Amino acid sequence: MSKEKKIVHYPSYLQLDKILTAQLRESELQNAPAHDEMLFIITHQTFELWFKQVMVELETIIDFFNQEYVRETDVALSLKRLERVNKIFDLITQQFAIIETMTALDFMDFRDMLHPASGFQSAQFRVLETRLGLPDGRRINKNFIESLTTLEQSHLKDCMTKPTLFDVVQKWLEKMPFMEEGDFQFWEAYKNVVMSVFNKDKEDIIHIAIATDEEKNTRLAEIEIAQKQFEAFFDENEYKELLSSGKRRFSQNATLSSLFIYLYRDYPLLQIPFQFLQNIVTLEQNVLLWRYRHGLMANRMIGARIGTGGSSGVGYLVHTAMKQKIFDDLVNIAGMLIPRSSIPPLPATLANKLGFVYSEK
Repeated sequence: MSKEKKIVHYPSYLQLDKILTAQLRESELQNAPAHDEMLFIITHQTFELWFKQVMVELETIIDFFNQEYVRETDVALSLKRLERVNKIFDLITQQFAIIETMTALDFMDFRDMLHPASGFQSAQFRVLETRLGLPDGRRINKNFIESLTTLEQSHLKDCMTKPTLFDVVQKWLEKMPFMEEGDFQFWEAYKNVVMSVFNKDKEDIIHIAIATDEEKNTRLAEIEIAQKQFEAFFDENEYKELLSSGKRRFSQNATLSSLFIYLYRDYPLLQIPFQFLQNIVTLEQNVLLWRYRHGLMANRMIGARIGTGGSSGVGYLVHTAMKQKIFDDLVNIAGMLIPRSSIPPLPATLANKLGFVYSEK
């Protein structure tokens, strides 16, 4: 017997009866209906829906990379999903322009009715931060978990015990092959090029006729500092100091692998890994932009007042945008790059491994 095909209707499939009746204005419940409260509710509900979709994408990416061997096809699929996440953040950042059609005076019509509701209480965003890899040491609000329900706290604490996007990407980078091939040692060749650049910069400064001795000494000292920071990336003990001081989070191997991918990204086998790392950098920036844009919106709406949840309001939002970074090690790889013309050429055998090689037998 053939199974009767189920009929699916648009309203029931999307459960519109639940979604479209979920906007309960507090001002209306208190017999002082404020027109713009509906916009406020819908905007924030939309944020939460998109956060849910971001988590769906993020969890699959973490699962792909949390394997002993990460398949190239999974890296490519993760790249597409990460691009989707970045498009979502582009969209929700633009949503602030819509909510800003509400003026500060319009907001005052219902703001005092919302205490102590606050973005602090967005459990999804707290989980998102955690799953991306934000360490507790970089959190501005150390008591954020107290604003969540018991069930939300339990879920968040469970998330804190699992590998994060930061963890699995670092592990993947640490397993990066190709950097040693026979007699070719990439890092020795690379260091020689960079050191020659530092030496040339020093010579150029010494021979600047219009600069005073004090100006020359200042600039030479700056180059010395930059040179020591560069050398620390290749010295195991010095790099451990950077890790223990909190100046770096990525392991030494992960950092050097990232640099290798950035420098030789034009080789076919490294193109997707490079794009994936670039999209992580974009995600880092998008999260910071969303926070910062939130701060600008709050400044426009409440000025210097405290937030409804008791925070410093605008000050807190802007501070988190600048301090709560996750992948700044990856962002800072740009400062270690050299011109293409100076990049050490790879041996033919290694170049072939990184390219598309076809041969008939």
